[in-house]
Amino acid sequence: MELTWIVIAALAGLCVILALRVRALNAQMLAAGMVEREMRVAQAQLRRQAAHALASRDAITNTTIDPILFVDAGHIVTYHNNAAQRLFGGACAPGRSLIEVTRCYELDVIVDEVLKDAYELPRELRLGGRQFRVRAGAFRSENGGGQLSREAVLLLYDVGELQRLGRARRDFVANISHELRTPLATIRLLVDTLRQMPPQADETQHGRLLNQISDQLDSLTQLAQEMYDLSLIESGRVPMRMVPTDMAELVDSVILRLAPQAERAGLTLTSHVQRGVVGLVDPDQIRRVLSNLLHNAIKFTPRGSVTVWLSDATPPQPTQPNGELDDAASEADHITLAVQDTGVGIPADALPRIFERFYKVDRVRGQGGTGLGLSIAKHIVEAHGGRLWVESREGVGTTFYFTVPHER
Repeated sequence: MELTWIVIAALAGLCVILALRVRALNAQMLAAGMVEREMRVAQAQLRRQAAHALASRDAITNTTIDPILFVDAGHIVTYHNNAAQRLFGGACAPGRSLIEVTRCYELDVIVDEVLKDAYELPRELRLGGRQFRVRAGAFRSENGGGQLSREAVLLLYDVGELQRLGRARRDFVANISHELRTPLATIRLLVDTLRQMPPQADETQHGRLLNQISDQLDSLTQLAQEMYDLSLIESGRVPMRMVPTDMAELVDSVILRLAPQAERAGLTLTSHVQRGVVGLVDPDQIRRVLSNLLHNAIKFTPRGSVTVWLSDATPPQPTQPNGELDDAASEADHITLAVQDTGVGIPADALPRIFERFYKVDRVRGQGGTGLGLSIAKHIVEAHGGRLWVESREGVGTTFYFTVPHER
């Protein structure tokens, strides 16, 4: 009997031990399940963070207009933004070598140097016909095997526009110096002449010299006023008072004012104006544009005629000096005005520059003026949402077109 109880006690103890072990195992399994769930949650969070980081990288790099390339230690492109795709075209793809993508050995050398030294190397070079300042840097990234490797990032900053603005600034200073030098020198000469004249000199001669000084001062005043007007228009500080305007009446008023000038030049001033066309324009500013174009046409037409056209038909597509078509000028909701002459025409090499400030086709032959009129006209037309362009053949004549919006 005692043996039975001993066996029963032993079995009971064994059951207790087994139960405890099962409970411990269950606890371990529960803990392992919790750890696994935590690992899955952590992995999911890491994947979300990685996806967010990649999306942020794509958003940041594709927002900039500057090409960006990521290159690994083997000089293989691992990433590029949209600007790089536009610059290098179909050759730009991850997995291709930097040389294959850019066709530029100098960039390959820059990557090699920055991977060795790990500091930025700003440098300038030409890619695709454009001037870029290259900024390169190195960083460490983890490869698929969990090992760290060095990579390089290239930022290509387009400095062509900065160089163009620098040239424009230098040209502006040179041009305004040139425009001021002539009238100031003339005034000085006339004043010196007046000083050297004896007191008993003819009053008529005094008057003639004073009139010449007055003319030069008028030129300086016009130059200062047009420079001020242009700066206001370019900065958008001139409000355009857009009102429904009968365009035929506007054209008639400008022709009436300039008809005596055309008559003195022996020219025929005619118009082909479509009646009943109403534009949404600032009448004073558009009169200024049309007056400027008509004045130039009369000035540079030795003989023949000057014609003003007005139509609400779709304007002709202008062939630009580079042979491309300006599609924006063919908008059907715009009114087209044109000033056509049979004058000396504009040389083909001068056409791309005639709307620049102070540019004159022939400074030696030039008949006065500040060289700002066409630039002012262009900015006024563009402020109306229109376009201004020119077609010309040297020795045949010139036609300036511009568009303004219809009344909505």
